[in-house]
Amino acid sequence: MARITVERDVGVETRDGTELATDVYRPDDDGTHPALLLRSPYGKSHVGETMFRPVEAAEHGYAVVVQDIRGRLNSEGDWEPFVNEREDGYDAVEWTAEQDWCDGNVGVVGTSYLGVTAMSAVVADPPHLECALVGFTAGDLHDGWVYSGGAFELGFNLMFGTNLSWDALGKADLSSEDIGAAKRALMAAASDPEAAAETLPLTDIPLFDSGVAPYWQEWLDHPSYDDYWEGIDLAASADSVDVPVLHVTGWYDVFARGEFDLYDAIASEATDEARANQHLVVGPWDHEAPMSITMSKVGDREFGPRAVSGPAILNSEAFEWLDAWLVEGEAPDIPGVRYFDVGAESWETADAWPPDPDSTAWYLDSGGAANSRHGDGRLVETPGEGPPDSYEYDPADPVPSRGGRTLMASIQDGGITDQSGVEERDDVLVYTSPRLTEPLTVAGPVTSTLYVASSAPDTDFTAKLVDVDPDGYCANVAEGIKRARYRESETEPTFMEPGETVEVPVELGHVAHTFEPGHRVRLEVSSSNFPKYDRNCNVETTPAVADAEEMQVATQQVFHDADHPSRLSLPVVE
Repeated sequence: MARITVERDVGVETRDGTELATDVYRPDDDGTHPALLLRSPYGKSHVGETMFRPVEAAEHGYAVVVQDIRGRLNSEGDWEPFVNEREDGYDAVEWTAEQDWCDGNVGVVGTSYLGVTAMSAVVADPPHLECALVGFTAGDLHDGWVYSGGAFELGFNLMFGTNLSWDALGKADLSSEDIGAAKRALMAAASDPEAAAETLPLTDIPLFDSGVAPYWQEWLDHPSYDDYWEGIDLAASADSVDVPVLHVTGWYDVFARGEFDLYDAIASEATDEARANQHLVVGPWDHEAPMSITMSKVGDREFGPRAVSGPAILNSEAFEWLDAWLVEGEAPDIPGVRYFDVGAESWETADAWPPDPDSTAWYLDSGGAANSRHGDGRLVETPGEGPPDSYEYDPADPVPSRGGRTLMASIQDGGITDQSGVEERDDVLVYTSPRLTEPLTVAGPVTSTLYVASSAPDTDFTAKLVDVDPDGYCANVAEGIKRARYRESETEPTFMEPGETVEVPVELGHVAHTFEPGHRVRLEVSSSNFPKYDRNCNVETTPAVADAEEMQVATQQVFHDADHPSRLSLPVVE
């Protein structure tokens, strides 16, 4: 085994004089080596728990630079999530390239928030950056990390803020009394996250009213896509991407949509070289797969050895990619896209994503009683003729989250979970196709277009794609939400006139799933998915600051006729 040397807490000075604590792992010799940069908010000593192990990379011949980002752990400065990562990433790449142990070739690597720091360096375009490997992350940090479809990603952000607040206490500019109160709030949130999620208004959650995580309030103050979000939108800066990028994600990752948004933005806006050398790997994984917590299991479904994730597997793919660009200096001979078909349980390849699907519409129809799985809702091939369906959405009794693309440790598990219990509720409309006589393979973005009316000026509409097994197991494939005030624009909210029929698009994200013969395609429609998303109180007040006294029950209608063709659009491939 090759000998390596490790330097701890090297001070790397940024352009404004802030010193960032950095560890360097490198071969124990006098030579120069290509370098890899990882920048983390979770502690530089813990990056080996993700899909990439610095020690193994150093043994492989790389110099590996691992840095605590600004304001976190041993680094100086104040931490504002996402805000300083471009400039600091640029400076870290160039510092690395200047060291006497580096040959001038630098790559950036990272998953989750480390993926944000890696992509931030990419869009900053430092001259010595040669390639990037990013995974399980997002580019548009408004719609894909903090919000989705205008709804606040409550479950994930509550967990994210709780976990990162513990070690922020030591740097918080608070009195000892306030520090004590913050610790009590943290303990309360950790011991009873369900109670924290149910707090109204969200601004009163004790943890985030403690001063430890001021960014929580900042996020809630900016529900619309505005200058704050535009300034940190990595996907919007894809025209500055000039290096090859390998994306890795999972179908049940909380940031799955964000990774595809990055891929799409680079494919359409980046330089010719970046577009030609972009690659994508998608497995049947959730957000914890690259940390070896759920390597081949996602919710109830175990996919076995052919779908194993984690450092032991992903490291080998990472080295193949990195060696090509940083050592050999030429494109690797790998497919443009390698993805796992969840329904067929098989790996497939394509030149690009999506693999040339045809959009096929399934139209909603019923006799006006699609409520619950016992109702008469159906999916048909031509626009329906039945009367509208209706239900009462009560934010005091929201539809509970069950599995899906989420990360809500201690609150709800993500992944594939039987939805039949949720479908017992009368506030869930259920539309089901006939049993399939041949396989139906979908690969690409799934959308639902709903023609709706509400008694409220603002409300939410949710959609969930489900694969119904012959034995009755209802496996969630994808889900989405749209806050009605953002149905026309993410920047300018438009309220509804009570009783007015409007079109509401709901994006369910990308999928690769084969519905096998004997199975049925199902679409669930409702108005909540809690606590994955925050509750809409059905009033004009911004949901984050609405309190329980403002809650009102909304009467919702879903129309499905020739003039209002509510539908599910599936990207079908042969």
